[in-house]
Amino acid sequence: MINIEKISPRSELITEELEGQLNTVLGKLTGGVCMVCVINPEEKASVEMAELVRHMTGLSDKLSCRFYDREEAEKELPELDASLLPVTALYKNDRYTGVAYHGVTGGKEMNSLVFGIYNTAGPGQEINGRMQKKLQKLEERVDIKIFVSLSCHHCAQQVITCQKIASESEVTEARMIDARLYPELAEKYHIERIPMTIVNDSEVLMGTKTIEEMYQVMKKCKKQK
Repeated sequence: MINIEKISPRSELITEELEGQLNTVLGKLTGGVCMVCVINPEEKASVEMAELVRHMTGLSDKLSCRFYDREEAEKELPELDASLLPVTALYKNDRYTGVAYHGVTGGKEMNSLVFGIYNTAGPGQEINGRMQKKLQKLEERVDIKIFVSLSCHHCAQQVITCQKIASESEVTEARMIDARLYPELAEKYHIERIPMTIVNDSEVLMGTKTIEEMYQVMKKCKKQK
């Protein structure tokens, strides 16, 4: 693992005002979350995300963090996609929750990171009991990629929705991907507008969707297999 002391405990992305807001939310956490960050220490985006993660973990005793380089992650964290750096994944009780962020969660995406932590650690956002049971009964793997821009007003909500699903379903993975950092993916998936959500590499969705709408798409993709 990368020595945490080599990473600044302060992030320029967290202002004094934002820190106050974060303290309010993080103070409500009922469980613990480990933020696992895979970075390239020589790249600006990786350093920015590492500093953000370390700053946030310093605000709550419910948060901890670990840092890896790509080679270490490929050996020790096979469940993570370490090909797109930086990547920050949320772990609970040493298990990957399916909630991950490829890129720097600054701008509007700070909200998705905070809600991801809140939903993973608990108490989490309320969800319809019937829908919760449906999500928990899913058995086949579901891969959700949400392509975003940090300046997008709607992207964070779509990330929050999909990652809430992942927090309820053990077989669902929902990853935020900052489209500007990975031009090869923008070309591969023909990304022209955001948010753009891809389910199981087969179903493409534009804009924001509700949990119910996402569930129906997930069922449809399952039937197509």
